[in-house]
Amino acid sequence: MQRNKIFSRLLSLLLMAAAATTFTACSSDDDDNDSTAKQYDDLEYFQKALCDLDANGNLVGYKVGTVLYESEPQHLYIGVDNIEEAARQFAAWMSPEVKLGDITPTVRELTAQLADKQGKSQGTIYFRAGTDPVVAEVTASSGTQLKFVSRITFLLKSAWPQNSGDEALGIDTNLGNDDGLGINGEPGSTWGR
Repeated sequence: MQRNKIFSRLLSLLLMAAAATTFTACSSDDDDNDSTAKQYDDLEYFQKALCDLDANGNLVGYKVGTVLYESEPQHLYIGVDNIEEAARQFAAWMSPEVKLGDITPTVRELTAQLADKQGKSQGTIYFRAGTDPVVAEVTASSGTQLKFVSRITFLLKSAWPQNSGDEALGIDTNLGNDDGLGINGEPGSTWGR
């Protein structure tokens, strides 16, 4: 009888040990999610906020800004009333996972550290206050693989070319190709009409 009691207790201990090991082993199955995994590719999110791309990743046009100078076809200009408006536009181009500082009427600089879905760094995008009439400029660190945009300049609307605001600039923003067609495949276009 004593022997059965010992055997019963030993069997109970072995079952509890086996169950504990099983639960421990199963809990690690849920750890497949890398702690650095993200929902967004920040550089891709930023690029798509600025540019319309075709299925092959070619530039179709810009969603924001205007090219003002033929010699700088990747430099976009945007008219704003103040630095807070410029900073809010900049923040809207970032994925929800990018952490920026507070946006206030006196903001002078914002820095966006970009990362891919695995958490690997993709570079840095800077928002820096300018001097009148330049409200602020957006640039990327060297090594950032940003395509189709080299710089974004926020200008005071009152200093916008021809003082006409955003609407009627009379400037053709088609980049023009060697085949004489503009960005949208329209017959050759001239700059600065």
